[in-house]
Formats: sequence, structure tokens, C-alpha cells
Amino acid sequence: MICLTGDIHHLSLRINEQAFLPEGDSEVGVAVRYLRLLEELGVKATFYVTGRTLEEEWERFRPIADSPLVEIGGHTYGGLPRSRWSVLRARVTGRPTLSHAQSHGSPRRQLADAARMVEAVRRRTGRQILSWRSHGLVRDRHTEPILVHCGLRSISDELAWDKLLPERTPAGLVSLPLNVIMDHDHIYHAHRTPEYVERQKARWTFAQDPTRESYRIEEWGEMVVRQVSAIEARGGLATVLMHPLCMFVADGFRTARRLLEFFARSRCLWASEAAALAAVRPASGGPTSNGPEMSDPAGGGPASGAADAKESLHGA
Repeated sequence: MICLTGDIHHLSLRINEQAFLPEGDSEVGVAVRYLRLLEELGVKATFYVTGRTLEEEWERFRPIADSPLVEIGGHTYGGLPRSRWSVLRARVTGRPTLSHAQSHGSPRRQLADAARMVEAVRRRTGRQILSWRSHGLVRDRHTEPILVHCGLRSISDELAWDKLLPERTPAGLVSLPLNVIMDHDHIYHAHRTPEYVERQKARWTFAQDPTRESYRIEEWGEMVVRQVSAIEARGGLATVLMHPLCMFVADGFRTARRLLEFFARSRCLWASEAAALAAVRPASGGPTSNGPEMSDPAGGGPASGAADAKESLHGA
């Protein structure tokens, strides 16, 4: 089983990859073209979308919201925009910075943002969102209680290659761990040149991600196939993160098409459906010990979620 996910951001957020789009194009436009691939191959996906995307680009986004193959999840309302200092530094140095802030701010501010996200989807679609992923995977001790308060049921913000299935959290959500190497921080594309990646690795500060390495998108795609196959062989759920924007900027969806053709052979679930798989697992606030021993993508042996740290949880 596979839970295919992707993140979509409003154009006014000005994340790094958006600068590499052709003139007149947008991230939502890219996502609509990605949707056509999903429809062609019959693959379901959960898109975590910023609330401002629905508010500012609704007519362009509407085909995604109306698709029977798509579940809409929350990705914060405002997208955790960068500080003015961060934007100014990028302009002065000519070097890209993170595409998001590294904090939600106060609990009150985080609650207001989550509530606006929920309301934006309800106003446009009439539906209550059930699934959540913060932009940049940014979270703190207030995040889960706030999401429960807002009616959310699942969250997919944890990087853990050793977990086979979703599990319940102490706050009452179901966590869908990203147990397959994600795209943004592990493929060369857009601003993520080999030189940029080496600078990033030298300042790696987040310990969840099992690897700091980046790869050509073709190599990354092969790793995804291997990891998904290993998880499915163990009876697990492979939760995959593929940003439509990254897939397009990296190679014009060529690798995405090959992966979607591979995923189409399996049963694909939305995040809200996948959350039901946690019902057979005991409540747990920490790592599980019955996941697969996933090999390091470079072939160096089992990957350790605590062995390395990273600067940016996907900055797209």
C-alpha cells in the first residue's frame, strides 16, 4: 500500500523553486498538469495545500479540489513566510535561503493560522480537512493539540524510515511517518546545485532525516522504488512525498511519470484512509521497533534516524 502525498504553495509565498518556472506559469499550474498524470494512471494522492492558495488562486486550483482522486489536506494557511531579514539577506548575498520560517510563533498565532486553514477549505469546498502537514515540517509541542482542537485527525510531519505503519500519538492524532526518501531535500534541482547542497550539509541541524545526501532525480527515483518495494513486502504503508513543483523543475515530470506508473500497480490510499491502519497499533509517543531495517540509500548499511541532522526540512 502507498500513501502518495505532495505539497502545494501559493505563488505569492515566493518559494525558491517558483523562480525557476517559465514566465506566466505558477506552482498551481504545475500541480494541475501533475493531476493529469494522476488521472491518466488512476493514482490517488493527498495534496497538502496552503490556505492562501485557495484564497488567491482558486479558479486555477479548482480542478484539483474537484478531482475524485485527490484529498485536500492542510499545509498551514500562510505558509510560514520568511522574515524580511531573510528575504533581504538572500537578495544581498545572491544565495537562496529557506523558503519558510522555522517557527509557528506563539501558540495563539499557530491556532489562528490552523483555524484559517480549515475555514479556507470549508468555504471553498464545503469539506472539513482531516489531514495535515506543516510547511517545512515545522512543528512544536503545541501543534498536535491545536490540530485536534481544529478537527484534524492525522499528521504527516515525521521523517522515520524505520516505521512500517501509521501510529497514534499521545495528543490523539494519527501520525503517517514519511518512511520513504523525500524529494525536495534529496534531489539536485533548481537552486539545489551541488555547491548549495555542500553548504547545506555543513550546517545540517535537524536530526530526524536519515540521510543528508542528495542525488540526481533518476537515482532518487530508483531509491524510492526500492524503499516502497521493501515496505510493501513487509506489509507496511509507504508514505511518499513528491512535490509537483520539484518533479517538474527537476526533469519535466519524467521521473514522476515512471514512479506513478509503478505506484499504479499498488493500492493507493489518501492520508485520511491510511490513518485507519493505526487502529491495530498501540498508542505510542516514540519510535516503533517493528519497522523494516531500511538500507542507507548510498548502500552503507541500515539508516539511522538520529545519526545525521539537517538544516532544512524541505524548504519548498
